Amino acid sequence: MNWIDSHCHLDFEIFKDTDVVPGALNTALRGVGCEHVLIPAISAQYFSRLQQFQSDGNLHHKDFVYIALGLHPYFLEEHEDKHLTLLDSLLTHQRPLAVGEIGLDFMLDQSTHDRQLELFEAQVVLAKKHKLAIVVHARKSHDKICSILKRLKFSKGGIIHAFSGSFQQAQNYMQLGFVLGLGGALTYERAKAMHKMIKRLPRSTYVLETDSPDMAPSFAKGEVNTPMNIPQIAHHIAVIRDESLEKIFQDSSENFKRVMF
Repeated sequence: MNWIDSHCHLDFEIFKDTDVVPGALNTALRGVGCEHVLIPAISAQYFSRLQQFQSDGNLHHKDFVYIALGLHPYFLEEHEDKHLTLLDSLLTHQRPLAVGEIGLDFMLDQSTHDRQLELFEAQVVLAKKHKLAIVVHARKSHDKICSILKRLKFSKGGIIHAFSGSFQQAQNYMQLGFVLGLGGALTYERAKAMHKMIKRLPRSTYVLETDSPDMAPSFAKGEVNTPMNIPQIAHHIAVIRDESLEKIFQDSSENFKRVMF
């Protein structure tokens, strides 16, 4: 059964000189059922690197690698207003799958919040202009993000990356056309509240992700995280939801394609 990693950063330098992902993805990942990977950008300085990675990754298997382009809130000091202009141009001429990784990280110092809000809103407007979904980074900011999306009348939807909020917050995103990225955090036994939330989710509301190389699951703690961990993450979800692994793969893949394509 095929599956999709909806959020990984395989263009990062850590993968360049290792055998963690043999054969630059294709052989190892496709051999264990990986149908697609989506790689979001973090800042403008890496846009060209990511585009080259996509080109190389798709040499032998068309559309195996998808990318999203955007300015991540965590790397605020790297972003300039001219990068929004560049992003607008690339969305027109290169047409990535989505705008991302964008969002709000209110765990960062409050002095950054105004600039985060400015950049997030500007990128949502660009996504709306280009009729693209968004890939959203959200920490301590779910309610604010929903408020902005409603005010801007953003209707294309997308993925809420690494979601670990409440079921009510999950419902708020569902109503806006979003699906929730589920990854390594759910594999920890202490994530009881998350397990309860996942058990209640409708089958049409989640996708699988790793956030490689970060957010390693419990069974790979201390290791470099890779998309090869998706099947075990999916197994944990199957146990939580009392469903078959095949159903988890099927539902998550269908949800990804419905929202992103």
